[in-house]
Amino acid sequence: MKILHLAKYYWPRSGGMERVVQDLAEGAAELGHDVHVVAVEKLLGQRGGQRRGATMRRVLSVGALGQQELAPGYLAAAWRGADVVHLHHPHPLADVATMLRLRRTRLVITHHGDAGHSLDRFWARRSLKRAARIVVPSKAHLALSGELRDFEEKTEVVPFGIDERRWTGVPAPPDRGPVRALFLGRLLKWKGVDVLLRALALAPDLRLDIVGDGPDEPRLRTMAQAVAVSDRVRWYGHHSDEDVPRRMAEAHFLVLPSVTIEEMFGLVLLEAMASGRPVISTELPSGVREVNVPGVVGLEVPPRDPAALAAAMTALAEDPARRRAMGAAGRERALAHFTRRTMVERYLEIYRQAVGGK
Repeated sequence: MKILHLAKYYWPRSGGMERVVQDLAEGAAELGHDVHVVAVEKLLGQRGGQRRGATMRRVLSVGALGQQELAPGYLAAAWRGADVVHLHHPHPLADVATMLRLRRTRLVITHHGDAGHSLDRFWARRSLKRAARIVVPSKAHLALSGELRDFEEKTEVVPFGIDERRWTGVPAPPDRGPVRALFLGRLLKWKGVDVLLRALALAPDLRLDIVGDGPDEPRLRTMAQAVAVSDRVRWYGHHSDEDVPRRMAEAHFLVLPSVTIEEMFGLVLLEAMASGRPVISTELPSGVREVNVPGVVGLEVPPRDPAALAAAMTALAEDPARRRAMGAAGRERALAHFTRRTMVERYLEIYRQAVGGK
């Protein structure tokens, strides 16, 4: 089958959507399918090539209008022939490109989130109406999305998966030295890292590793100084795919302290679980609650509550046996329900149904 992914960005850019596109593309290519990806390149201009079997076409962005990249070459690149076009929302430029294609190509959409601007929502709705199938990663996602109202009948839930091969080889946490918590992700306000730093101030025996960068980093570094935890925090910045498992190996558990439903799923929870690490997440009404099983693979705390987060981190720090049990349960759950192979096979079946429904 010839599959064309219309993505906003792609590896090596870091992010949840980018990781999902990469795993879907490379996973299908490994199974013998002809996979192409069109994505925007902000710095290096147009270039092609292959990434583990998936053929890439990166299209130069000449600027941005709000959150939307201006990349005229995207419209032409999206005309590549395919049996199925797989569009990743929100992405207005890809919506426009899809509208310009001949209608005989079947369209599948993964809905990662609602569009923000009213004009973007207009184009998104046109694509959603045209799509043969729409896919979301959780039941909560379908319930929370305003864009997907009226499209429930052709929407299917397929949880995101990870390439577990990157994580199952991560060694057990070190036995000696202080207990280390890990935050892994973009430094954005809704990620709740400020809450995590305030919680760290209430847990004086803990250490924290922060892996990632983003626009909120200067404010967070200032806050770390203000609450007197700078000497217990290691800032790693952006790390390559190859280096991130090393940071996981040094951690005893992972914390995802997000404070809004912009955290729709939390792939990093799966990465920690596959590595045998317990997780702490917040009680958000999103797909995060369909990944973490409190009391089994990790703990759950109210969002924006430093005291509750500090108590949860301290509970894990003081109980190595509980950490090991939760880590083992998390790995079992990740391998049973959230692997890349499982996700790819379910998507391939959706593609076949879409093509067969002409």
